[in-house]
Amino acid sequence: MTTEPAAQQSPESPKFNPWLFVPLLYFMQAIPVTIVQEVATVFYKDLGIANEPITRWTSLISLPWSMQLLLGPLVDLNSTKRKWILGGQFLIAIGLAATAFALAVPYAFEITLVILATTAITSALCNIATDGFYIISMSKDLQAKFVGIQSTCYRLGRLFCTGILLLFVGLMTRVPSLPVTTQTGSFVLKKDGALSLSKEVHLTAKDGCITDQGGGVLQPEIKTPNGVYGISVTTDGKVMTKTVTGDQETGQLMVTTSQGSPSEMPAVTAASVSAQEGVQGMNPVLAWTIVLAAAAGIYLLGHLANRVTLPRPAEDESAVQEPGESRRNLHRTFVLIALGMGGYFFLNSIVRLTAHAIWSFKDGTIPTGDKMEGLQGWMLRGEGKFVGFETGLTAFQAELVQLVVCAIVIAVALNLTKRLIRGTQMADAMISYVRQDGFPAILGFILFYRFGEAMVSKMSPLFLKDAIDKGGLAIANDQLGLIKGVAGVIGIVVGGLAGGYVVSKLGLRRAFWPLAFAMHVPNLLYVWASAGVRPPMWSLYVIDFVDQFGYGFGFAGYMVYLMWVAQRGHFKTTHYAIGTGMGALCIAVAGIVSGIVQSNFGYHKFFISVIFMTIPGMLMLLFIPLDETHKKIKATVE
Repeated sequence: MTTEPAAQQSPESPKFNPWLFVPLLYFMQAIPVTIVQEVATVFYKDLGIANEPITRWTSLISLPWSMQLLLGPLVDLNSTKRKWILGGQFLIAIGLAATAFALAVPYAFEITLVILATTAITSALCNIATDGFYIISMSKDLQAKFVGIQSTCYRLGRLFCTGILLLFVGLMTRVPSLPVTTQTGSFVLKKDGALSLSKEVHLTAKDGCITDQGGGVLQPEIKTPNGVYGISVTTDGKVMTKTVTGDQETGQLMVTTSQGSPSEMPAVTAASVSAQEGVQGMNPVLAWTIVLAAAAGIYLLGHLANRVTLPRPAEDESAVQEPGESRRNLHRTFVLIALGMGGYFFLNSIVRLTAHAIWSFKDGTIPTGDKMEGLQGWMLRGEGKFVGFETGLTAFQAELVQLVVCAIVIAVALNLTKRLIRGTQMADAMISYVRQDGFPAILGFILFYRFGEAMVSKMSPLFLKDAIDKGGLAIANDQLGLIKGVAGVIGIVVGGLAGGYVVSKLGLRRAFWPLAFAMHVPNLLYVWASAGVRPPMWSLYVIDFVDQFGYGFGFAGYMVYLMWVAQRGHFKTTHYAIGTGMGALCIAVAGIVSGIVQSNFGYHKFFISVIFMTIPGMLMLLFIPLDETHKKIKATVE
């Protein structure tokens, strides 16, 4: 077996124009990651799924990206990275299309989770190859110069999903106006703090309540559930709303018969109204099917373009191996994945059982309905399920079974690991990463630098979408798409480019603290927005712009540092995969933690907890190695 070739491009190597392939590669790399980790939270919310299972399962199916550290040798030692990229992209396009059409079938939540998990595995393999291809196809100087472009294009791909896709879904599901006339008295409308009277209103659902098409909120206020795409009014004034879970009575229209000032008028039931038949937008399930299918088509077009534009670097060649070594590498990879997955779910069971024990001793009260008080969210209640399917066990029994099964898997995998991996090139690649100088600090930095921001990224769309009576802001999908797709896109692009420029001018040692503060300080804006007083709509654009600017600004330093760590040794592709994989593990764990914290303590206390979760990553900046070699790696913008 041979070691990985050096990543430095030789002077005799053909010159490749990075503009022809880097922007598209990293734009496409973001699409499956964002759809699984972020967009899925929104369309599952539109399907009527609760926050805790959404955050838990979308985080769990994101684990393949944290397994990149185990999958790296499989890509490194088998076939070319160009083949891995093109093959992976084709399978991802199929997975996205399958997800789109599976939303309308029974058990859509469970089936799409399986499809998205498979897509995530494929994406993880493709990402490893993409990052390795980036390193071997360019010199170190070009790598550093294009890190800002790479990061910006990745963020543009992310914002394409969280912005444009959401915008189109919102436009398709928007509720048309419904003309309603009262036969007795007048409706009272409130707009900009002023009250007015009207015999006829054009009702629609907006900002979590029933409003007039002109923006006036019907008084007394009638709050709407999440995901409303249709409304109707009965002749006796009852307002009915339509969601994917069915029709429900939402409130009662009221009128006033007084002729005095609107602020002094007593409201009475609208006993007689006339209205057209109910109105509705497109069913959210159909809208998401169309939008995700379109995203799959766009991704497929990008794949076809990459078949033409991707260069063929001389260093991108299959490793010379002994006969049968590819099969053995595959076996070793499966063993490592089994060890990693077994360890993850074993620790997950330990945490959940410990939390249940704390609830049992310190609280012991049973929650009523969906509202959690005290430590009730830590209780293992109800029936144990596997990906939504019944197991016949209680939740507590299912957790115990998971603990025992994972312990067995770990024991078997450890034994096989010793036999299959010891003394191999795969073992050398992983051991060399762990044995590098300053590894504990590097590990702490990768796991915690983005932890707080990852919690915000997972929960902020749910906060913006959730009903007002649940602590959310009841933002419709089209408005959410504009917030994420306009303010967010501008913020992330400007922040990413500015971060690369600052690193190029100051060097990472001097720039890291400003980068880190810029990433985390904007989280305070969410604390303010969730404090209980509904913020004005314009402020949400500002919050998302500042948050995304800070994220892009701080993320530039994170990416440069991971590249430097990867290039300290010989196994550059594997080492970079290990770094990005551990970063993905941070995001998965942060997502699970965010669901537990929010379901127990609400949105406001959740965002306060985020502030404290940023502290460990900041402290790691005091200990990570930044030696003299690193001064040569700076990000400049071309």
